Amino acid sequence: MITVYVKLPHENAVVREIAGTDELQELVGGDYEVVEDDHLEGISLIVNEDARGVEANNFPITSDGFLDWVYGPCVFVKANGRSLTADDLSRIDQFLSAKG
Repeated sequence: MITVYVKLPHENAVVREIAGTDELQELVGGDYEVVEDDHLEGISLIVNEDARGVEANNFPITSDGFLDWVYGPCVFVKANGRSLTADDLSRIDQFLSAKG
């Protein structure tokens, strides 16, 4: 099991344990894409690109210096495939708090 952080639009993020990629697809509602934010080194964001403009927007990200939006569900995972640590969760909370 791997510890991830799931953020839905207009809701607080929650910790979840998943067993693999099938569960990631369920959490984001379909095929997923991996994106990163310049301010969260070592953390990847799993999103459903098909949600862009269809689902509610969740929060903005900065990737390679460019502003973008995450739409629909987002799953934060450790970039190396391991479980998120308490420090990682704290960093993500601070990141999300700064996003409003």
